[in-house]
Amino acid sequence: MKKTEQQKVVIISGCTSGIGKELCRLYREAGHTVVGIARSAAEPDIQADVTDYNAVKAAVDEAYARYGRIDTVIANAGGGLSGATELLPIDQVEKQMALNFSGALNLVNSALSYMKEGGSAVFISSACALFALPYRAMYCASKAAVNMAAYGLYMELKGHGIRVCSICPGDIKTNFTANRIKYSDGGERYGDKPGISAQKIDSREDKRMKLDGAAKKIYKCCEKAKKPLYIIGFKYKVLNFLRHILPQKLFLDVTAKLF
Repeated sequence: MKKTEQQKVVIISGCTSGIGKELCRLYREAGHTVVGIARSAAEPDIQADVTDYNAVKAAVDEAYARYGRIDTVIANAGGGLSGATELLPIDQVEKQMALNFSGALNLVNSALSYMKEGGSAVFISSACALFALPYRAMYCASKAAVNMAAYGLYMELKGHGIRVCSICPGDIKTNFTANRIKYSDGGERYGDKPGISAQKIDSREDKRMKLDGAAKKIYKCCEKAKKPLYIIGFKYKVLNFLRHILPQKLFLDVTAKLF
């Protein structure tokens, strides 16, 4: 990738695999200084659990101490959870919100304390933030919360010269599906539906977007950060359009049949 004229200091969470790892590579190839943050990390990255605010703040403080500024922060760390909403263990629901929502906010807020005019804060959300899916409702809810936080920060920081956006990728070929926490037991009410839904989604692995191509698109959106929302994947843009023009009941009923 072509070297940039102005080097930036970029912080990226979830840097050890998938989208985060690719973004680190792309930014470094472009000549930027990258500090990855993950639960397991080695130099030049920093080890921290994004759900632990104090650990994240200390990691961001260390990054600033090293390089004297923070230009871009990308909250990418996250995980999945599936199962009948009614039957999910409440501690797993809380962990899902802590990782996907609170973790993202911990990182961005910590970085904003050092960010000056011209900086940018990016949330890596999900297409699932745009429309709910059966048996993945808590994951969708956590990502929808990410979008709302991004929109609020967009409005609050626009007048201060700091760009904020949320990027919603569709399904990408990473280890995300394999790492998703799945609860297939549906009890008497749902039977085998949660398991069937999970299998149906997992079986589409070969139809997911390729990681390298999707990461390049996400990288470009991170660099632009001119709009509050970016959607990665044409079919997800179409679905989002349909969500706005179709009656909500119809859209939900069709989604329920599909998934």
